[in-house]
Amino acid sequence: MRTVTNDAKKPEPAVTLLEASQLIFLDAKKLRFFKHGVALRLTLDEDRSYPRVGIMRAFPLPDPNRFLSVRDDSNKEVGLIANPAELSAENRELVEEELERRYLVPAVKRIVAAKERFGTVDWTMETDRGVSRFTTRNLRENVHRPSPGRIILNDVDGNRYDIRNVHDLSHDSQELLFRHM
Repeated sequence: MRTVTNDAKKPEPAVTLLEASQLIFLDAKKLRFFKHGVALRLTLDEDRSYPRVGIMRAFPLPDPNRFLSVRDDSNKEVGLIANPAELSAENRELVEEELERRYLVPAVKRIVAAKERFGTVDWTMETDRGVSRFTTRNLRENVHRPSPGRIILNDVDGNRYDIRNVHDLSHDSQELLFRHM
């Protein structure tokens, strides 16, 4: 968020320390999730809606099935679901699908084809889950390098593809990858 004065632009902190320290717990009984295409929508107690939300595990290692963070499309936390078991069966199913999609990351074995068109790249890759076809846009923002030799590609639908070690790919696969990055 920015505020602008007449003469100069001065950035304002996106979140204050006080705001960051406050947890908002969501009442599972007042939540209503909907699927719209690939997007997950949320309505809170018929009060306000979020057209696109993501669900993340707040404590993925010690207790992955509790304390789920609900985030809006700008990655700002809407609140926490302390106990997802309290969600209705329909809502719980949608939340579990979102978690499965978020945390399932196919490992890339081979790049079969890549074609650039209109600022996007259409990929065909062989993964540990079979052949995948997907599109990426703006690779500067959608390529992550969590460690040397490792690359994670995000497609236009928010799915991720993990190239665990670029050096393990064939020469042809590496050539296709770096031609389009």
